[in-house]
Amino acid sequence: MRGLAALALALALPAADARAVQLSTTRVLLPAEQADVDLWLDNPDPVRWSGQARLYRWEQEENDERLQPAEDVALSPSVLDIAPGQRQRLRVVRLGAAPEQVQQAYRLVISPDPALPAATAPRYSLPVFLDPLQAPAVAPALQARLQPGLAAHVQLYNGGARHAHVADLVFVDRTGARQVVIAGLAGYVLPRQTRTWALPFRPDQYVGGHFQARLDHAAEAALPAAAPEIAAPAQAGL
Repeated sequence: MRGLAALALALALPAADARAVQLSTTRVLLPAEQADVDLWLDNPDPVRWSGQARLYRWEQEENDERLQPAEDVALSPSVLDIAPGQRQRLRVVRLGAAPEQVQQAYRLVISPDPALPAATAPRYSLPVFLDPLQAPAVAPALQARLQPGLAAHVQLYNGGARHAHVADLVFVDRTGARQVVIAGLAGYVLPRQTRTWALPFRPDQYVGGHFQARLDHAAEAALPAAAPEIAAPAQAGL
């Protein structure tokens, strides 16, 4: 399933060309008090669109994104067939009880029929989150750990119980000067898991400063330094 990781990292946006369905959302969130949640696929084109939907368990460890078969959630339907100008409902169904304390993460992969031209029939990969019975804190507990050197990296660990949506990652040096590391969306850091990003070269190797980012579409905030033990591979906390 690791071969699917590249697909899971990016959400393919619908193209203006024919045979590109439109999705009602770019993220699916299933509250603990619900057993299922819907999203809609629209086919605005004059030709029929067909494909399939699959759900995968999503885990992270440093710079490794892993997708595994999901056995505790299901899709209805998994085979998609949308007539011209029509829409179809796709339901994400939780098969058991809601998670107790930590949000669970999945990837919903929607693939067109292989017979459709690849250039005009993009694939889609949406994050799916199942909220726990105990409501997580409003903000995830994200921490940064610098791995200095000629090929420096920053490691972000999420000690909270819900995912972190990370955007506009910035390094602020000891003089207050700012360097944009990633403009726009950097990605997600899943609860109790770790993700690593490579950093552009700096003569000071990022020593003496700190990182800032926008989390969950909020205002920019400083990311506190992580404790040394976070350097060890984080266990999957799902």
